[in-house]
Amino acid sequence: MFSRRLVDKDVAAWQLDGFAWLIDNFEIEPGLSETELWLPTPEYYPDAGDTPLAEHLFAIVRRQCRFDDRDNFELKAEAGRPDSSLGGLAMIKTRGQTACGTYQIIPTKHGGTREIIRYDEGLMDKPAQLVATFAHELGHALHNRAQEELEEPPELYELFTDLTAVFMGYGVFLANGRFEFSQFSNADMQGWQAKGAGYLPEADLVFATALFMSIKNIPEAVAAPHLKSHLRKMLSKAFRQIGKMETDVKALRERIPVHRDKRRA
Repeated sequence: MFSRRLVDKDVAAWQLDGFAWLIDNFEIEPGLSETELWLPTPEYYPDAGDTPLAEHLFAIVRRQCRFDDRDNFELKAEAGRPDSSLGGLAMIKTRGQTACGTYQIIPTKHGGTREIIRYDEGLMDKPAQLVATFAHELGHALHNRAQEELEEPPELYELFTDLTAVFMGYGVFLANGRFEFSQFSNADMQGWQAKGAGYLPEADLVFATALFMSIKNIPEAVAAPHLKSHLRKMLSKAFRQIGKMETDVKALRERIPVHRDKRRA
């Protein structure tokens, strides 16, 4: 039997709890009033002009996430992620086991910190994945600014960071970038290459995006045109499932942030 739910009850409950913690620590007013659903359009991401693309997109994402000049970020490009091959006439090569980006925080001599975000320079021709990568890594930075300790098991932390990026409005970017397939061939190998960006499964990302949209009363039709076709079907299924969770969604929509993050106002 096919399930009528996009995600199981445990995943849905984990996301509801995660959104509650994020609201308490990083929102100012109820209803995710300070956050937008960012879409891959020129309205939000204008042409870079003469500015290097990575610097241009990082500046936009940083601003969208409400970081400012007090936040000491350093952006560094890294060589592309290595392929892991099955060898011989392999039909699939995977590139999903290494990160598109990393985040590092280092104390300075004067009591401050340096925050270093490294990204795969191979993403320079994939701006949407670059946005998703920056959103995820800035999710780590956001956690370091929480007033309440994040009690998440280590094995779930990167998953929670993806959820944080969805909470900041990047669900469409993360869902679209979760898996990417391209054809390849060389002297002794041919087939398909699979590359993954992010940690949460596609279904979980789509459900989290639908939850974010439901809290903000954003119609399904706003995001659907910007998602891959199979993700649009998932989004519809997610909205149907969330439609049966009205009490939970209403509670998040009306939740008054515990810590009232005035710094991010």
